[in-house]
Amino acid sequence: MSTARIADDLQFAYWVPNVSGGLVVSDIEQTTDWGIDYNRRLAQTAEQVGFDYALSQVRYLGSYGAESQHESVSFSLALLEATEKLKVIAAVHPGFWQPAVLAKLATTASELYDGRFALNVVSGWLKDEFQKFGEPWLEHDERYRRSGEFLQVLRAIFAG
Repeated sequence: MSTARIADDLQFAYWVPNVSGGLVVSDIEQTTDWGIDYNRRLAQTAEQVGFDYALSQVRYLGSYGAESQHESVSFSLALLEATEKLKVIAAVHPGFWQPAVLAKLATTASELYDGRFALNVVSGWLKDEFQKFGEPWLEHDERYRRSGEFLQVLRAIFAG
């Protein structure tokens, strides 16, 4: 593949700092703001300089240096509202979402924002988080099996 073809096809994304400290594991004080105003401006700037996607992180409890986090789906909707072209991907955990409800939300968001909303289904790894939210902890292979099943159900719902 030629470099010209790669340049035409290559797309860029950034990781939305919707988590305090931006999920940077460091002893250095972080200056990234995790608030919505900062993130709206960041999304608008990313769009202006040519980023194609923004990925909102998902975490429900503080972990590895982050004390606070915004929920990824609702945060993503605010970023879509603040932009015109940027596609926003919201990370979600199977088990925390009922597939039919999430499918309805995603369909509505996609319609409202011209197909710019997407989902990133993640299997999760933070045992404490699942347990504190009343979800059973599944071992690695079972978490991935659940994610696969979750995707199948979502795709079936989207297909009608």
